[in-house]
Amino acid sequence: MFKSIQWKIIAIFLLLTVSVMIVTGTFLLQNISAYYYNDFSDSLTNQVFNSDFTEELENAAKGANSKDTIMELLGAYSIRMGIDSFRNYYLLDSSLNILGSSTKASGTIEGTPNLLLALTGSVGTTVDKNAEYMDYAFPIKIDKTTKYIVYISDTKEEINDVLGNMFINIFWALLFGLLLSAILGFFLSRTIIAPISSLQSRSEALAEGDFGRKLEVRSRDEIGRLTVAFNNMAARINGSMEEIQTEKNKIEAILLHMTDAVAAYDNSGNLIHINPAGEALLNEYKNETFDNLFERLEANISLYRILYIDPTETIERDIEFNNKTLKAFFAPFNTERSLAAGVVVVFHDRTHQQMLDNSRREFVANVSHELRTPLTTIKSYAETISDMAQDIDNESPIRSFIKVIENEADRMTRLVKDLLTLSQFDSNKREIKREKFNLAKLITNIVEKMSINAKSTSHRIKLSIDMKSEDYFGEPDAIEQVLTNIISNSIKYTHNGGKIDVVCHSDFENITITVKDNGIGIPENDLARIFERFYRVDKARSRQSGGTGLGLAIAKEIITRHSGTIEIFSPEQKGTLVKITLPLFEKVTNH
Repeated sequence: MFKSIQWKIIAIFLLLTVSVMIVTGTFLLQNISAYYYNDFSDSLTNQVFNSDFTEELENAAKGANSKDTIMELLGAYSIRMGIDSFRNYYLLDSSLNILGSSTKASGTIEGTPNLLLALTGSVGTTVDKNAEYMDYAFPIKIDKTTKYIVYISDTKEEINDVLGNMFINIFWALLFGLLLSAILGFFLSRTIIAPISSLQSRSEALAEGDFGRKLEVRSRDEIGRLTVAFNNMAARINGSMEEIQTEKNKIEAILLHMTDAVAAYDNSGNLIHINPAGEALLNEYKNETFDNLFERLEANISLYRILYIDPTETIERDIEFNNKTLKAFFAPFNTERSLAAGVVVVFHDRTHQQMLDNSRREFVANVSHELRTPLTTIKSYAETISDMAQDIDNESPIRSFIKVIENEADRMTRLVKDLLTLSQFDSNKREIKREKFNLAKLITNIVEKMSINAKSTSHRIKLSIDMKSEDYFGEPDAIEQVLTNIISNSIKYTHNGGKIDVVCHSDFENITITVKDNGIGIPENDLARIFERFYRVDKARSRQSGGTGLGLAIAKEIITRHSGTIEIFSPEQKGTLVKITLPLFEKVTNH
């Protein structure tokens, strides 16, 4: 109860009242006591012991019966001195013996600071606030020697009574003030607490999802403005929640009707969401943790790698599961503070597509194989006809027809050969025949051979080799086929007189081969598809130069089977850079 704002406000009022009363009471008591102390010495100095009375006392001290005369003078001035039951006067000699007093006292008075000062001839007017008395000592001097001392002593009972009564009045005023403050604080706090309580109950309803009811604005002060702001906030939250719910419904509808299986796992690997397609696909394995599931599927993936090693990448894996060919996409998702929250997995069923691809590859392989014999026949007959037509005039169209037949037969033969090579790669019948050979020497021979062909177009081919070890473990014929194709492309797509740089260097892990030209380059939109089969950037020029559109696809297959990478960088109209990276120590695998 005492932790509520209402009681805190009442406590503040009470503490404020106590503080004001203490400060005010202390100020009044201090000032009243100071007034009494100052008035005691000032009134005696100014109203009693003035110059006239002082002269009378000195004259009386010089005359006969000086003691009696002085006592008569003191009695005459007793009213001015304020003599009463609390304040008395005494006539003392230089030894502080009482010669007369207003109380008929006798004996000796103990020396006080003011009396000691009067014995030296000075008036003792000091008031000690901590002493139990107030006193005033006036010396009567004859020939600059103190003969008598008029000593006035006050017991402070009057001032103590006044201060005591005032303290009692202040205490009762304090009690009344506390009561009044408690009452005022209670009613004032009620006016503040009521709208705050409404805000509290409305906030609780808001937390439970009730966004419809608005609070009534009863004032234009800070509480009223807070209520308006709260209503606006509730309206905005309601709108945001509706948008979120709409988006949630959309996502749920999408996931529900997706043909692809979707599963989400938290950062501990536990399943947190799966759509119906995912339940049908994983079936009894759906409740397994992420690492256990994909270890069973032999996907070579771990949750740690996705979340912490490659957190910005979408990882793909090909999976064979329940006689299905699946393409799995792994994408991490984060919390609002960019902390790893989990991973979403999308399974795309490629079984039908894989069957079509296999059928297409088998068809291409069969057609290519069947075309070899007729192409050989056509080539043979074309050469025979060409030999038989030696006597025909060179200007005759028959010779050009025969030449066209021979060229087209050669181009089709190359195309069939490339198709058979790719078919062998696809069916894993083409193995990389690994052996140790001098790569530097191989590249040198290739460049020398291609330089002869480049002379006809005035191309300059420059070779630079910087290798820690010139030996490489791979298939020399396959590497030669790749480099020949790349350099040949540079010659084809570089204007006459162009420059081609071939650079080969190695470190302790990789061999890097780059072929750079200053030719026409490749448009940015075509770079992503440059390794696709039959894809040509400039189709007319490719056909004119006898290209099949399969050279780079074969090159990529060969480099991949050497566990390497091939990349192409080409700002359009600024030349092309082909970069091949081959590992030194990783064994080549056949796929």
